[in-house]
Amino acid sequence: MPDPLLGLPLLVVAGWVVRVPLLSPREGHEAITRAAWDGLALTDGQRAALIRGVRAPDVSLSGLVVFALPSRQPRHALRAHASTTTEDGVDAMRAFVVARHHRALEMADDRRRLEQIGEILHCIQDSYSPAHADRDGARIVRMKHWGPFDRRRDGDEHGFPTDVRDHAVIDGRLTDAAQAAASTCHRYLELALSEVQADGPLAAFLDSWAVA
Repeated sequence: MPDPLLGLPLLVVAGWVVRVPLLSPREGHEAITRAAWDGLALTDGQRAALIRGVRAPDVSLSGLVVFALPSRQPRHALRAHASTTTEDGVDAMRAFVVARHHRALEMADDRRRLEQIGEILHCIQDSYSPAHADRDGARIVRMKHWGPFDRRRDGDEHGFPTDVRDHAVIDGRLTDAAQAAASTCHRYLELALSEVQADGPLAAFLDSWAVA
């Protein structure tokens, strides 16, 4: 893994782009998140916490240091290894969301809880990027892999190091895939902000979002 500072250009690599001054003027995760919270009663502080959280996997120091580790790929809706099946990749992604959801609800501090929820939004959003998954409604037909050797293999993997399909805003509007991501994120925010502890509603959401 390169030095985090040298790795800054990779901030737009595996996932909808994020805005980074001087490096990437485009917005992706931020724009989808703003669309997702439309109609929800959130304060400016709560919105800021969600934006920090949705950006964290791509721009935080800790996120950069471990960005390329196979164990971190499920949070970006990608298969951990080239040999990982789509079924196992979807299971790992869902397990990440469940664990992070329960972790968020256990937090007493509103800011930290919303930042954790923002990281879940990041994962949900990435799962709608055509660079990350081929979808048929809630069913993920094929989850993709990100790596330097994928171009030598047959198949349609995530581009390395970047992929133009990760652009969420084209000609000033969200793409159809990004709009679908925003709609699902809105439903998840309604669930998370209700602070329902029961597993049933979360399980129902997961099945409406991503199955293999």
